[in-house]
Amino acid sequence: MTLRIATIAVAVAALAAPPFASAYGWPLRPFDRMHPIRSGFGDPRYHVGATGAVGSFHFGVDIVAHDGTAVFSVEPGYVHAYSASVTITSRTSREFGYWHIRPVVETGTWVKRHQVLGYIRPGWGHVHFAERYRKEYKDPLRRGALTPFFDRTTPVVSPVTLLTDTGQKLDPHDVTGLVSIVVSAYDVPPLTPRAPWAVARLAPAAVWWTLTGSGVNESQPIADFGAGLLPNALYGLVYAPGTYQNKPNRPGNYIYWTPSFDTTSVPNGLYDLTVTASDTRSNIGTQTVQVRIANGLGTR
Repeated sequence: MTLRIATIAVAVAALAAPPFASAYGWPLRPFDRMHPIRSGFGDPRYHVGATGAVGSFHFGVDIVAHDGTAVFSVEPGYVHAYSASVTITSRTSREFGYWHIRPVVETGTWVKRHQVLGYIRPGWGHVHFAERYRKEYKDPLRRGALTPFFDRTTPVVSPVTLLTDTGQKLDPHDVTGLVSIVVSAYDVPPLTPRAPWAVARLAPAAVWWTLTGSGVNESQPIADFGAGLLPNALYGLVYAPGTYQNKPNRPGNYIYWTPSFDTTSVPNGLYDLTVTASDTRSNIGTQTVQVRIANGLGTR
């Protein structure tokens, strides 16, 4: 197992938590109806600041609504109000965050379920909604959380590309040494957001590849947000260069990769390399490429 795979596997295991709380409704009216989402859990975020470029994983979901729309608490709890957000902490220490709102509640007070917390601030057009337990963010779209939520869309997976460590494209029938496995994958929101976000894409809940053939059946994760949010330190090991987030009238480009996979760790021979993407409702998209690993055969 490579250091990269081991690191991600340990990170996913560390996110394991006790059973999640009961399902809850939406933070917008009507509470019992699904609302459009324009950015999902684990989506790429890429910012350029004074110290350089920093990548991060989106730690909640962006629920579309008009500026000025009232935002409500999905569960009762104690308030911590900030200038543009509110966090509600339940008696079980589960935290719900509501960003990009003008708060109308005060820190230290207790709110009931479905009590107004604030109103979406001008220019945002959405509320960023997040759930956290024991300092770990969880996907609100997982089963048993934000309800109702239905998703019958199939994730889209692009053809698989193999690159050298210098970024050159490889012939899949002549693969040797260290290679990077690169693929684009995304899911479409089950309800299309209104313009200019109608082309928005969501990150799959999990992406992995499988190598089968020549007596080998090996599967490795690329990204897995099922247990919780991966540390931002792993951003560059999940999203490849060229990845960018959704913008108005421009869909995000989510490029996943396994950099520096050592092909000498498996025998020479023909293989099917399959990349699979799954959403929170187990809808599956795949792409397969046949590769020939030929280390030490002098084919180049």
